[in-house]
Amino acid sequence: MGKIKNFFHHKSIKISFTIYMLICIFSALLLSLFFSNLCQFGQSVIYQKYDNKYDTSSHGYKTELNFLKTEDGKIDGTLYYNTVDITSFFTPFEKSIYNIMNFFTLAFYPICFILCVAITSILFYKKQLQKPFEILDNAADNISKNNLDFKIVYNNQNELGRLCLSFEKMRATLQENYLEMWRQIEERKRLNAAFAHDLRTPLTVLKGQSEMLIKYTPQMSTEKIVSTAEMMQRHIVRLEAYVNTMNDLQRLEDIEINKTPVIVDEAIKQMRSTGISICQDKKFMFSDDIPEMKKELIIDFSIIMRVYENLLANAVRFAKENIFVSVSIKNDNLYLIVSDDGNGFTKTELSNATKPFYKSDYEKNNNHFGMGLNICKILCEKHGGSLILKNNGGAVITAIFKQ
Repeated sequence: MGKIKNFFHHKSIKISFTIYMLICIFSALLLSLFFSNLCQFGQSVIYQKYDNKYDTSSHGYKTELNFLKTEDGKIDGTLYYNTVDITSFFTPFEKSIYNIMNFFTLAFYPICFILCVAITSILFYKKQLQKPFEILDNAADNISKNNLDFKIVYNNQNELGRLCLSFEKMRATLQENYLEMWRQIEERKRLNAAFAHDLRTPLTVLKGQSEMLIKYTPQMSTEKIVSTAEMMQRHIVRLEAYVNTMNDLQRLEDIEINKTPVIVDEAIKQMRSTGISICQDKKFMFSDDIPEMKKELIIDFSIIMRVYENLLANAVRFAKENIFVSVSIKNDNLYLIVSDDGNGFTKTELSNATKPFYKSDYEKNNNHFGMGLNICKILCEKHGGSLILKNNGGAVITAIFKQ
């Protein structure tokens, strides 16, 4: 049985249906012949009861040899044959049985074929169609209810197996998109909360300073008024920078990746010169491990340079003396690693540094908004890759871009 199931496991629906039908026709033919012969045997049993009494060589007829007689009963010597149907000697019950068997001798052919087709159809449905139909119906019901936490498993290589596999890919994609949508919603909530929190301080300061100016301007010296106005100006500039940052972040989410062929030598040359330009006050070291046979990269180079410049700017802020950059290709992915000899990340920073507006305790009072690594993370993911933070003496940030 296992071998039969395995045989049909690798066959298409069309081939399986053809095999089922051939078996159906062969079975119907055998059954028809069997029951037809069985009926003929039953008829012969009835005939045999009269075998010794009558001559049945004339296919079921009794043949009598008689002489013609004159009117007075004398034989005139003329012979004639008198033929009588042998079935006329059957009992009523034997006649009924005989007629029924005579009918079914031919009727069993269509009956057996109809029964075999019906049984084959039921078996074909149960063995080949019922399970995948139930799986697909259940999957469609779950998807319509937004329940994507299930798997579609049907280990068959026929058309319905491939259809189930396509459904599973669709379900996985929907689940991934659904989770990404919720991640973005939650990220947007956190972003709005962080934005509102950071806006509260400059707004409070501006409100207080404006109230003070309104109330005490006649009594305030010119120097005090100018000092207060300058403080308000600084906070207004900070608010403006916040708004611009939010606009940039919104544009990042809508950005589309445009991968084009980029010549490796030119890309490496540009990255090296950019690093030297940004890291003027630090010792900059650059290396690449791209095979010489690799002449082109299929990437969005503008996105990669934006990530690269952000990572270099971070490294310049935290490095003591040295900044290291390496570029390599692994499994058709571009790896960009930027490291420094600074203090590295704390355990909290490793978990939170890529979140929007995150700043470490010793950066609370500077002008940075804590968006650099978050922007890098978004751009890496847009390019099909990821951003990895770790320590190795100092901070090590790996940006991965899918070609």
